[in-house]
Amino acid sequence: MDELMKELKAKVAEAARSAAGLTAEDRKDDANLEKIRGNVYGVFVSVLQAAEKQSTDEAARRAFFEGNLERIPSGWRVARQKAEERGDTVRLVQEDVKLAAIDEVWQAYRELWKA
Repeated sequence: MDELMKELKAKVAEAARSAAGLTAEDRKDDANLEKIRGNVYGVFVSVLQAAEKQSTDEAARRAFFEGNLERIPSGWRVARQKAEERGDTVRLVQEDVKLAAIDEVWQAYRELWKA
C-alpha cells in the first residue's frame, strides 16, 4: 500500500509540474488536461488514505480501494457517452483523460499492491 501511495503522489506532483510548464508556455487547454489528470490521481490518494483509516485488515483495504476504482469512474464513463452523443468534443477529451488516468491507477495498483 505504501508503494502505491508513493506512486500516486508522484503522479500528482508530475501532473502539477507539467501543468505549470504548459501554463508558462501559454498552453492553457493542455495545462487544464494535466490538472484533470492530477486530480484523478489525487482522488485515489484520498481513497487510499480513507482505506487506511477504515481498517487495519489488508483484505478490507484492498476491497475498499477496488470498489472505489470501479465506482468512481462509472460516472465518468456515463459523462463521456453523453458528451459523445452531444458532440461535445471538449468534454469528450476531458473524460478520456480521466479514463486514461484511471487505467494508470489500476495498473499501478496491480503492480504495486495487489501482486
